[in-house]
Amino acid sequence: MTDELMTIGRFAHLSGLTVHALRHYDDVGLLTPDVVDPASGYRRYRREQVRRARLILALRCLDLPIEEIRRVVDGGDVDEVLTGHRKRLERQRDVLTARLGDVDRYLEEGITVSTPGTGVRPVQIKITVDDAAKAVEFYRTAFDLRYEVTRRAEDDDYSSFVFGEYGQDGFFLVHLLEDRADTDRLGPSTFGLLVPDLDAYHARAVAAGGVEVVAPRDSVGMPRNSAVKDPSGNWIWLYQE
Repeated sequence: MTDELMTIGRFAHLSGLTVHALRHYDDVGLLTPDVVDPASGYRRYRREQVRRARLILALRCLDLPIEEIRRVVDGGDVDEVLTGHRKRLERQRDVLTARLGDVDRYLEEGITVSTPGTGVRPVQIKITVDDAAKAVEFYRTAFDLRYEVTRRAEDDDYSSFVFGEYGQDGFFLVHLLEDRADTDRLGPSTFGLLVPDLDAYHARAVAAGGVEVVAPRDSVGMPRNSAVKDPSGNWIWLYQE
């Protein structure tokens, strides 16, 4: 009945939503009025719609996206939606924490701007691995490589083995490709590492789970060298400094 309908202003007051928000939610089909006057365009709401409106308000206060709010208010899996949103918020928290750390470091040490070297030089390689966690452990144990976050995005952190410092001549990254759908994942790779003690690092690599391919040897015209395979089949040539 007409006397049970409320104006958008009255409904906004009872629900806690603004008139602007109610108009937007009508436009996207999230909360539609019970009646819209075809001549004036005035919206009228039923009192029973207040509960849905307040639920929408509570979810928006969590910064839940519109489409996920729609799933909840339409009877979807609340736990699944909120669990996914919690992970997204944790991701945002981690990104902000990292940025705060950078700000603190700049406040303490000052802002330094690196000057990149001129000319073209290699700065990264990508190697295919079957198990990223296992590969990280192998390279850390065998060669003391530094594995850290090199890119922070809204969805995830992206880590690499890091050599040197960004902007300096010795800077270099080694990325691990575990995702079989990655367009860069072409197969086992071969690369070389310069080590201070060939025999010791060769033994460490084998002890860490690598497979000996070429035992330490002296070669004409090049440094003493050896080769091992990592657990994913990538060849690693070792060269004596």
